[in-house]
Amino acid sequence: LLQYEAFAKNPPDIVHFYQRGPTGFPAPRHLQAAERPGRPRSIMYFSWKPDLELTWREIADGAADGTIASVALELVQYPNLMFFTIHHEPENDVVTTPGSGMTPKDYVDMYRHVVEQLRALGVDNIVLVMVYMGFDRWADMVDDLYPGDDVVDWIGYDPYGFEAQTSFDLLLNRPNPQLEWPGFYDWATAKAPGKPIMVAEWGYDMSAITDAESVLRDAPAILESRFPAIKALVYWNQEGDRVNARLDQQTPEARRFAEAFAEFADDPLFDQTQTAAAP
Repeated sequence: LLQYEAFAKNPPDIVHFYQRGPTGFPAPRHLQAAERPGRPRSIMYFSWKPDLELTWREIADGAADGTIASVALELVQYPNLMFFTIHHEPENDVVTTPGSGMTPKDYVDMYRHVVEQLRALGVDNIVLVMVYMGFDRWADMVDDLYPGDDVVDWIGYDPYGFEAQTSFDLLLNRPNPQLEWPGFYDWATAKAPGKPIMVAEWGYDMSAITDAESVLRDAPAILESRFPAIKALVYWNQEGDRVNARLDQQTPEARRFAEAFAEFADDPLFDQTQTAAAP
């Protein structure tokens, strides 16, 4: 977190954590990151996978109810709202074979069961975010994976700037006419009009896009004019298998991007809502 702030020159409004299984949260380490003395409170955001050994069907049928109850005991004690995702990016885990327990229907049933269990246990401080990968290769399953408006508060997706995505507009909405895919943003706003959208992970691979900083120059204006439903962008300041999006890379390209990112993060557009009154 401190490394991110050294380059972004801005404290994050949202701090994102990934949790698995029955370990309760928020834990002291989460609170330490989100509620630092002398700073506005950051909104905690948890992406939770209830059980990696069970199939979605097994969870939907109650096999993880004990785990859900254990986590609920901790969640209800936190006095503020937090963002909450159940098994983010499901597209990559789908197995379409009947009986696999990992079909889109199994996912929807699992997601709805977890929400129903949490609500029955008194958890009313979570803002539910349905998070997709959002790439066009999975366009044929996004409708089938949507759990329903009654259990989704925000819609999220995780775009990244690979070599082909050299504009902020294309990063946030990349259509594919051959697949009759309008782009994730346009799909989401048509699927659930009025729901806020979160870019739950995003970043640029500075090694693949040598002028990555240029895409941020007009980004606030693009957001306001083209993407008004996007209400949060959560930068993924990490190195993964396919992309290194860290802001502290010591290359000329990365330094230029970090400078542009700091200017982007400081734009008044992102000061319109105080975290104490959100989400």
